[in-house]
Amino acid sequence: MTVVFPQLALLARTATRLHPRPGSPTVHDSSVGGTLLWPADEPWPYCDEPHNSHTAPVVLSPDDVRLHRRIRAASAERLRLDPKSAQWTPEEQETLERINAGRPWFDSPIPLLPVAQLYARDSPFLCPPDADLLQVLWCPFDHAEHAASRTAIFWRSSATVTDVLDAPPEPPIVNSTTTSRSPACSPRSLSPNSPTSGIWRTRSGTSWAT
Repeated sequence: MTVVFPQLALLARTATRLHPRPGSPTVHDSSVGGTLLWPADEPWPYCDEPHNSHTAPVVLSPDDVRLHRRIRAASAERLRLDPKSAQWTPEEQETLERINAGRPWFDSPIPLLPVAQLYARDSPFLCPPDADLLQVLWCPFDHAEHAASRTAIFWRSSATVTDVLDAPPEPPIVNSTTTSRSPACSPRSLSPNSPTSGIWRTRSGTSWAT
């Protein structure tokens, strides 16, 4: 690439490619959308900014999103085994119609959703002193003043977290048109590759350089 675009040579960094895969990560694992190693005595972050309801014509609960994904997975497996089978069972069709009807709008502060938890042992990156854990959360909605989600980043030392929050709060609703913003509804384990020299980007275009 640097032969064709030599100006990129100065931007090259050592990077670790992250490969999220469906799983059941614990608070002690690196994950996307998994549970966080969050201190029980530390307040959970909320988004109290005005949210733009016009960008979310239909809103769902996190449980709706999880159920919708389970139904789609069951349908895909059924069609794989028998391509002539119906896409949905009557029960699934009824459930999907209920889910697609949406939930009432909720116009109050909303708990942020976990996006990623990265341990330095799994993905070597520059950390503040005495920190070995990066946690990223965001709001599942765009905002009235700017079309972007509020993001919160936390650095911490995992060794100092001895009492872990068992049941983090969840937002009562999420944007059904951008359910990819709800990774917590579908936890994924991370299997980072070995560090590689170069410039790597995720599908969304976010650089994961270390």
